[in-house]
Amino acid sequence: MTISSKEAAEFLGYAEKTLRESRVSGTLAGVTAPPYIKRGKFCLYDQADLVVWTDQFKKITHTGQSSI
Repeated sequence: MTISSKEAAEFLGYAEKTLRESRVSGTLAGVTAPPYIKRGKFCLYDQADLVVWTDQFKKITHTGQSSI
């Protein structure tokens, strides 16, 4: 399922501006930014790619654990 940049930002928990900036810098949250599709002036994201991108982060069970 392809979603808009605004929907992708909400899905990931970031501001849309942050996601837009990640397309320029190539990084988001200290890692390679999620892939996107450029259609004219619109940037779209495959929701499955966003799930894969979020899966790379370590899961923690309490705030005493490091997220690194």
